[in-house]
Order: sequence, then structure tokens, then C-alpha cells
Amino acid sequence: MGVTEIGAAYVIAGLLEIVYPLALAFYLKRTLKTDWRMFFIGCAMFLASLVRIPLNNYVTMAIFGSELGQSTITTLLYLFPSLTAGVFEEGARYIAYRFMAKDHTIENGLMYGAGHGGIESILLAGINLLYIGVVLLTNPSAFPYYQLAAIEATPLYMPFVSFYERFMTIMIQVGLSIVVLESFRKRSLRYLAAAIFIHFALDFVALITAGYGVFYAEMVITGFAVGLGYWSLEKYRAEKLESEGPTLG
Repeated sequence: MGVTEIGAAYVIAGLLEIVYPLALAFYLKRTLKTDWRMFFIGCAMFLASLVRIPLNNYVTMAIFGSELGQSTITTLLYLFPSLTAGVFEEGARYIAYRFMAKDHTIENGLMYGAGHGGIESILLAGINLLYIGVVLLTNPSAFPYYQLAAIEATPLYMPFVSFYERFMTIMIQVGLSIVVLESFRKRSLRYLAAAIFIHFALDFVALITAGYGVFYAEMVITGFAVGLGYWSLEKYRAEKLESEGPTLG
């Protein structure tokens, strides 16, 4: 497979990872009459949650420098970033709903989730893939020969696996946004605790299964996405039925 083909695949997949979350936000705005402010709050709070990265780096170095057994070190390297992702991201959602978004409607929760997951897709995945694709198409010699050889050996479908993962991850982010929202709608912190645990479990299991192959990790992500997506859709349907009230037969 040539550089041109894999470069084009990277460009297309990168553009999809950028365009999809924006298209989703436009769809929610048009169909649910949501506020763009919720989308941008979601974007901002995801970025704020990244303050965990220096902590993760520090603890990772400490784990590597420890005298623990190899299996324990590997487990901790999976466990700690999974836990901080759950605590910081779900904590960011809770803070957003508590202080920035007082109108706790399902529609606003969906729009918040589109922003939270959307900016992750755009900044952490889409732009990177797009950049790699553009360089491959315009100036492939900019890559060291060994890196270029590794890229050329990449199956043509792999960039689109990345897009598939982002598609499913956005569904998860939207679902978790509704779970945390229920903390306010039901006045119970159990939903926040549940969101933290779900996020932790997802990341931890996905990291473990990734060691057996990328498709195993994608199966885990898909399972969580379908479950949270279905639960969120049922919540929205129940809300609509309740707001419409009983109809005369």
C-alpha cells in the first residue's frame, strides 16, 4: 500500500472525527432546540478535566520506579489513569451542572455530552489524524524512515477504526452526561458515583483488552456505548411522554 492511499485514509478519518461531533451538535440544536452554550460548556469542562494529566504522569513515574512485581505494576498503570479519568471527567460534569447550567433538562444534558465528547474527538484524535494525513500527502519525507515504514504498513482500515472508536466514545460521553445529570434531577449522588464507576470500569477493561488486540478493546467500547446510548434514549423518551401528558383516546 502506497503513501498516497494511507495518507488519504488518514485525512478522511481525521475530517470525520472533526465534522461528526459538530454535525451532531447542529442536529441537537435544530431538533431539540438546545442551547449552544451547553455545547461549549461541555468542551470547556472536558479540557478542564485534563488537569489530571500531570498527576497521572507523576504517579506513572513513581510506579515504574517502585520495586513492585511486574504484574502489579502493569495493573496499577491501567488502574490509576482509569480512576482519575472517571473522577475528574465526571466531577467536571457535576461542577458544570451545579454552577454553570441550572436548567437540568435531558436536552441540555445531551448537548453537554456532545460538547464534552466532541472536543475530545476533535482535539485529541481528529486533528492528529488530519495532520498525519496531510504530511503524508504533501511531504512524507518529513517522517523518519522507520516511522514512515510503520505508517505504510498500517492497514488501510485502521484510521477508520479510530473514527469508529470516536463515534462510540461520543455516545458514551453523552450517556455519562445524562447519568450525572440524574444526580440533580433525582437529587441523589448515587448517579454521580455510578458515572465515576462506569467510566473507570470502561477505561480499565478497555486498556486490559487492548493488550490482546485493538478489536477486543473496540468490542468493550461498543458494549458500553450501546448500553449507555439505549439507557439515555429511554430516559429521553420517558421525559417526552411525561411532558406531553396523557392523551384522550
